[in-house]
Amino acid sequence: MTNPIKPFEFAPMPHIHFGWGIRHQLIQNLQNLNHNKIVLVSGKTLANPGEFADELYQTIKSTSQIKHFVVSGEPSPEVVDEIVIQCDTDTNIVIGLGGGSVLDAAKAIAGLIPSQTSVMDYLEGVGAGKKFHVETCPFIAIPTTAGTGSETTKNAVLSRIGQFKKSFRDNKLLAKEAWLDPELLVSCPKEVLYSTGMDAFTQLLESYTTLNPNPITDALAWQGMTLFKGAFEDINSPNTEHQKAGYSNLMLAASLSGTTLANSGLGAVHGLAGPIGAFFDAPHGIVCARLLAPITQANIHSLQQEKSAHANTTLIKYQQVSQMLNPNQADKSLLPGLVTLLNDYAEKYTPLGLGQYGLTAENISPVIANCRSGSMLGNSVILEDSQLIEALLQAI
Repeated sequence: MTNPIKPFEFAPMPHIHFGWGIRHQLIQNLQNLNHNKIVLVSGKTLANPGEFADELYQTIKSTSQIKHFVVSGEPSPEVVDEIVIQCDTDTNIVIGLGGGSVLDAAKAIAGLIPSQTSVMDYLEGVGAGKKFHVETCPFIAIPTTAGTGSETTKNAVLSRIGQFKKSFRDNKLLAKEAWLDPELLVSCPKEVLYSTGMDAFTQLLESYTTLNPNPITDALAWQGMTLFKGAFEDINSPNTEHQKAGYSNLMLAASLSGTTLANSGLGAVHGLAGPIGAFFDAPHGIVCARLLAPITQANIHSLQQEKSAHANTTLIKYQQVSQMLNPNQADKSLLPGLVTLLNDYAEKYTPLGLGQYGLTAENISPVIANCRSGSMLGNSVILEDSQLIEALLQAI
């Protein structure tokens, strides 16, 4: 007998535009809207002459007032507040063009421009705890990496290195439109593409095996993982059409991962990645890639000991993913085979461990002390501190 579907909610989605070269259609749409005041937030490289941010800026400048801000690295509350006070309260729209950090910054800026309030009024866990009952500015997201899925989430992650990494979160922050142009990934350095892609895959796997999945997130996470499969290989193919397919699959997989994490949560990899990002200047994608295999191994071990209906269901999901990624396995090899495959991904695409960013066996105690909130609450099983420490040591 099939169990009834548990009640669930599904968050709103942006209007998604997807296609190779579709960014040029965005420029036409903006010209037709006749906005008077536009704010563009981009990464440093994309602001160079000849890059798309420059093209976008020059085109908009011919018909509208535009302010362009460059965000480098993970955004802090101070960076967001500093940009907000330079923007007119009657700004029509904010455009974010860049990786997850740029989109998070732009998302927060769009949320705060009309009210001119500080993001520290609302930042989870470390802010003033005020309710976000203010007007926001429409936000358009244009991702240039395939990783965080920020273009489809309602939260902006901000950090102060050495202190915290927290979210500013509200449905009103969700992008009005997300323009997914896989061609923008072509200029992304391969090492960045690999690490951000591994973040997207981690989000898909964690949201598929979380404590709180629902039929929609399961379907989207599964689709995202099937898109991810082979994408890196296609990108490196000498065949141009295969390359386009790889970039396209990776871009869509990342956006789906944002949708699934927003609606079913994540797990222990991201539970640890949050405080690691707070205390160490370590790229989020590399953290996820290096932790995914040891955390998956710990989850499988604990689920096998638990022997509950939930544990059995989750183990079956891990088996399904393993078989999808590597069909030529015997049933009894599926669970260890998945861990082996995830280890192989980490070694091939993010070969240097977290020790290069300063993590050692002696300084990880603050990570353990600060990992039990947020994403960790969605993990499929409660892991002991000793298991988390072992996973971190393997990732170093």
